[in-house]
Amino acid sequence: MTTAFFVTPPDTWVPASNRTSGRNLLMNHRRRIPFACVAAALALLAGCRQQMAQQPAYRPLEASEFFPDNRSARPIEPGTVARGQLADGVEVRTGRRAGTDPEAFARDLFVAKVPLAVTADLLERGRERFTIFCSVCHDRLGTGDGRVVQRGFTRPPSYHGDLSRGFKQRGIDLPLTEAPDGYLYEVVTRGYGAMPDYASQIPTHDRWAIVAYVRALQKSQAPGAADVERLPEEGRKALKEARENAK
Repeated sequence: MTTAFFVTPPDTWVPASNRTSGRNLLMNHRRRIPFACVAAALALLAGCRQQMAQQPAYRPLEASEFFPDNRSARPIEPGTVARGQLADGVEVRTGRRAGTDPEAFARDLFVAKVPLAVTADLLERGRERFTIFCSVCHDRLGTGDGRVVQRGFTRPPSYHGDLSRGFKQRGIDLPLTEAPDGYLYEVVTRGYGAMPDYASQIPTHDRWAIVAYVRALQKSQAPGAADVERLPEEGRKALKEARENAK
């Protein structure tokens, strides 16, 4: 029986029977590739049973048995500095004199005056922020008769004659007109009584702008003799008429 040969690249001759068996082997190998891929995918999926929906992480304010106080939301460590926070000095950031205990309370621990340049732009910014965040409780003149107060919310003190509740609680009778500017800043930052803190909503310089505007409100309702003298003639005349009409 004569054996047939196929023409292949030079110097290579393969019998036809071997050629046929090689094709069958190649076809079988190609059929196995999809099954191998499926098997590999299944193995990978089995290895992903980390169950991403059940990660070892806490939901906001979820209880934790790991910490002694059972809180998963941890307080910021003392001395933690956020990026960009050190751009301002301690007095600007805290409203307290440098080197004082942040938990101590005394009149001389607070910054006496706004530690920024009080310009017309700063006052205008303060008026805008005060109207947005503060007037709903304190009203636009700062008398403590805002819209939410008229609907039953706790009445805040008037800026123009009431005593500071923070100092009153510590046995000190101090009108808000005489309270240090740093104290007002701290109340905006940390809150007091029914008033929440606004540290996360109002940036540092805007809080000082609000304090400066509150001082302007106080002067507008009870200007001192020196303030009146600085007014132009028309302003003094209008103020005199307003006082006479209020009698």
